Amino acid sequence: MKPIVLLLLLAFLGSAVGCEPQPSQMARLSMESLGLVIEADAPDLEPVVESYIQNKLPKVKIIGSQAIWGRLEEGSADSKCLCLLESRKNLSRLKEELGIQYLAVISIKAEESPRHSTSITVGTDKTEVRLSQYLKADLEYMVIDTSSGEKVFTGQAAGRSSDVADFKVGTEGTSVGIQLTRERSLLREAVRNALRETGLF
Repeated sequence: MKPIVLLLLLAFLGSAVGCEPQPSQMARLSMESLGLVIEADAPDLEPVVESYIQNKLPKVKIIGSQAIWGRLEEGSADSKCLCLLESRKNLSRLKEELGIQYLAVISIKAEESPRHSTSITVGTDKTEVRLSQYLKADLEYMVIDTSSGEKVFTGQAAGRSSDVADFKVGTEGTSVGIQLTRERSLLREAVRNALRETGLF
């Protein structure tokens, strides 16, 4: 009986070790600093992305777009082309002057307004009207090693957010559900979901 108990114990320990969370792709880079450039029509999305990444990589220093463009000679308000960030000269400058080890460039394209759908359910005891809205955000991303210029990660991801409001009328009175979320909140949530879908963090 003892060998069987020992085998079961070893199997249990092995499964417990296998359940330990694995570091994310970005965490495996063991970086100390990350440059972050966001291309989006809505300027308030950069803090959303920065906050999300900082929560996932709490020990990493994040340098935002303003500091990065300010260091590049070509980074004036009239010439903020993302292609400039792939230049070996500019990457070396970001590393030397700002200490950026890796540079994450993220483009965000979101629907201009939420899509809506309505469903009506009529029953003997009550009638229910349900209004749904959802919004989609698409990301394109690349992570560049400033030392070598290598694109270590590139890809696309999509995120979606939704909300539902109910209005019910029945024999016992009227019940109104929660108000629909504001469009900006839906957009921020869609962006966070898209970042999660990248699998980077």
